[in-house]
Amino acid sequence: MSDDLVVGGGGSIAVATVTLFAQAQRLERLERNLEECVRTLGAMDAAAASRLPGTADCRPALEQAARGIDDARALLGLAVVRTGHLAAGLQLSANVYGAGESALAALGERLAGDFAAGLGFLAARLGLVLAPGLLVASSRAALAYAVASTVIPDATRRGTDAAERWGVGQRAILSDPRFVQFARVSIVSVDEFAAGAAGLPLPVVRMLGDDGIGILGIDTTVGAVAAGASVVGALRETPIRIAPVARGTSTRADGFADRAARVPSGRAQVRIDQYSAPGQPDRFEVYLGGTADFSPTSGTEPWDLTSNISALSGEPSGAYRAVADVLNHAGVGAQSPLVVTGYSQGGLVAAQLAASGDYDVRALFTLGAPSGQVDVPRDVPWVAVEHTDDLVPALGGTWARADPVLVRREVFSDGPPPPELAVPAHAAEHYRATAKFIDAANERRLLAAGAEFDAVGRGAERVETTWYRAWRAP
Repeated sequence: MSDDLVVGGGGSIAVATVTLFAQAQRLERLERNLEECVRTLGAMDAAAASRLPGTADCRPALEQAARGIDDARALLGLAVVRTGHLAAGLQLSANVYGAGESALAALGERLAGDFAAGLGFLAARLGLVLAPGLLVASSRAALAYAVASTVIPDATRRGTDAAERWGVGQRAILSDPRFVQFARVSIVSVDEFAAGAAGLPLPVVRMLGDDGIGILGIDTTVGAVAAGASVVGALRETPIRIAPVARGTSTRADGFADRAARVPSGRAQVRIDQYSAPGQPDRFEVYLGGTADFSPTSGTEPWDLTSNISALSGEPSGAYRAVADVLNHAGVGAQSPLVVTGYSQGGLVAAQLAASGDYDVRALFTLGAPSGQVDVPRDVPWVAVEHTDDLVPALGGTWARADPVLVRREVFSDGPPPPELAVPAHAAEHYRATAKFIDAANERRLLAAGAEFDAVGRGAERVETTWYRAWRAP
């Protein structure tokens, strides 16, 4: 497995591996050290010249030493220049790569959107011919689903299990970084396909899309899917109930790996750490777990497929409403300093909390979250971690509305993915490993963001931890 991280974003166009950035920083430090050596030799030369003795026997040796110092200063000065050029060259290569990557991504999205609009137009014209048959087939399928999910208690579970088995069989394709990127671009083009199918001209489609006024987007298309599914009893939101299930004391979070390790993975879905110190307002860190139920029919679990779809459509999902209730129960107010960490669906909810404006979010850490289209304010320090062979973050589309410090890593670059899961790079254990690599990275943007995270808990004398469980009410 690869441990090489690629870092970009965070207000900079530079994109490169942590190794390249580290080499550039080493060269910059070497340049400063060499400059200090030049200054020291200059001071020594001046001091020696002011104290030259008058004896003729010593003067030649001292003059030779002075010439040696001058030669050393000249060589060191040349080394300073060349070291500076090397450091600047590495930084320039990162900037050029980042600018090129951004330009190619924008071009690819534009071409994909135009192609999708044209394909939608053609599909709609063909659909006029096939409409009667498609209508009958879709009606029968919807009726069959509704009857099966009602009459056969575990029909939905069987369908979910079958889909999971199919995904495991296709894991090599689903984990290919090229397919992941294709899926990311395709998802943000679905709205253009729908607009083309509606007969809108291409200039109008562009104007309504992300490059224009932004009316069309993933949320529009996913919202339509959710509305259609609700007709047959799928993807329906419900009221939410919450309750604390455990309490204890702990220590303040220290670093990205520590935060990743605190994300709940068992019975509780939410963890809150409350930092207290005399004479200071309480501060909080909240940790949100990932999807626990992939059934399209809502059960008792709010961290489910229904919440995923609701969140992607921009609606308040069951998971989001549960977290809001938990924060209120824990005493988190609009002015309470808050750090949010979330994995998978929990990361999507975390980003939406930061974007809502209802909380004083001081820092945001997401792992494997489909949050690319969430409009988080740019003054919120955000470190977003994605594995390039993980399909789940790609389901959130491209990073069109936010600019986090984006950390990418390919988990299975050295061989095929293991056979246990459909998307093995999405496993929480791999994101926890990536968080450890982030802590070890000496990259400016990550160091600056880490300082913002740690500032919230600094000085805390007591840390009280509460775990919460949420349920969907009938």
